[in-house]
Amino acid sequence: MNPLPLLHDVTGVGEPIVMVPGGLSGWQSWIPFAEPLANDRQVIRVQLRSIELVEAGQSFPSDYGTLTEREALRATVDRLGLTSFDLVGWSYGGHIALAFALEYPQRVRTLTVIEPPAFWIMRESGRTTASFRQHEAEDRAVAGREITIADLKDFLVRAGLGQPGDAFESMPGWPVWVRNRQSIATNGTIWDYVDSLDRLRRLDVPVLAVKGSETNDVLAAISEDLAEQAPHGRLLELPGGHACHIQNMDRFLVALAAHTAVVVA
Repeated sequence: MNPLPLLHDVTGVGEPIVMVPGGLSGWQSWIPFAEPLANDRQVIRVQLRSIELVEAGQSFPSDYGTLTEREALRATVDRLGLTSFDLVGWSYGGHIALAFALEYPQRVRTLTVIEPPAFWIMRESGRTTASFRQHEAEDRAVAGREITIADLKDFLVRAGLGQPGDAFESMPGWPVWVRNRQSIATNGTIWDYVDSLDRLRRLDVPVLAVKGSETNDVLAAISEDLAEQAPHGRLLELPGGHACHIQNMDRFLVALAAHTAVVVA
């Protein structure tokens, strides 16, 4: 696998921090965070390949999946000459960031993930609840089809970004969500990714798992298990739902600064 690097934006000078976005909002969601971080850090925002393809009006390759994004991320940091860096990911980007850290732990100085849909953790932990199975069925049901506005709203509810009946059209993210909604058609591939708790338990990297106090039970359980199973794991709960780090940006940045200052002996 020799993929092209992801689209990326680099600002600031200092220790590098790589930020991987959610699978619907894309890299622009990290702009408010990159601005303060770039005061004393080199901040690299990457765009997911799935969103790049959607915005270009291109179809997804038949072999698209987690490894596509993971290896494109590797190609990106290789292109930039980054040998070690702090890695941050939200939602699908958190899933990709965790997969990268498990495969290339020597490259990751610290890992921060906000509600990653790393469903394999629950599967390996034996926590395949009825809610878990329902989420999988709903993600697989939209695989490969044209995503409608109704599908988008259903996904926003399942992801913990709102409640049934909410006026999603009035939310700031709505225009971007509508534009990128076809990326939801790849969600079934997240469930295809397989990893092991043994690798997670050997991950010698400080891990900060972040969850919202009002998120759905599946994402909450994944964040909790991740913090518990990683040898240097820690759980941070912030008020709100799936976008809790956006709702509490100042608190998140303080926690991120403390976490990235940690060095494992």
